[in-house]
Amino acid sequence: MSVIKRFPPALISMTVILLLWQWASGLESMGSMLPSATTTLSTLWTSLQQAATWQSIGITLLQGAIGLVLGVFIAVPVGLLLGLSRFGYYSTQFTLNFLRVIPPIVLIPILLLILGPTSQMAVFIVAWPVFFIMAMQTAYGVRDTDPVLLETMRCYRLGVARQIFHARIPSAAPFMALGLRICVVVAVLGSTVAGLIGGAPGLGQDLYYAESLGLTAETFAIVMLLGIIGMVISRLVEWAQPRIVFWTAGSRA
Repeated sequence: MSVIKRFPPALISMTVILLLWQWASGLESMGSMLPSATTTLSTLWTSLQQAATWQSIGITLLQGAIGLVLGVFIAVPVGLLLGLSRFGYYSTQFTLNFLRVIPPIVLIPILLLILGPTSQMAVFIVAWPVFFIMAMQTAYGVRDTDPVLLETMRCYRLGVARQIFHARIPSAAPFMALGLRICVVVAVLGSTVAGLIGGAPGLGQDLYYAESLGLTAETFAIVMLLGIIGMVISRLVEWAQPRIVFWTAGSRA
């Protein structure tokens, strides 16, 4: 038991998964469809020593970051306005919910006709879902502001601007932080899908070429790399959230 306690549970579960993967790859029924875990890890390590891989990683992250910033930059003011206006909030619910459920992937054929297989297309694919997630989260947070606090501020004759900056926005910040955690992963996925299906540059395009050429080890290595990138980014945002929205840390503990 003392030996097991020295290793994190995540490391133990990952080791078990890799061992099962290695065992399954040796089954005759799998044939050449499933590369071994050791082969995939070796391929991943080799690819990480190549400049082209890091260039693809950089392009994917850059496209995701630009789309994320663009979507948040537009969504937060829109969500703030919707949260402040009861009529605006309820009158746009149907339209926003209708547009939100449209998968970004179905927009790729239209965007290919307009923008072609470019980074601009990938940025739009990322910004589309980010906008709706952040706009709705911001609106929810603004409307969730404590009414007693707002009434107290009105009694002290504090203007609308002070109510927004000292009550509305702090109330919406936890909702926005949660939306941002979701959007960060969505940004990586969107940038990858844009390359995988739409031909935009990046890891998605590399994944498409590897799959098309039947390079199973390379395909699995890229998928594993995308998983690692998504996990690292998600952990960084999770680490930064309580340090930025620090007034909610005690309530979650």
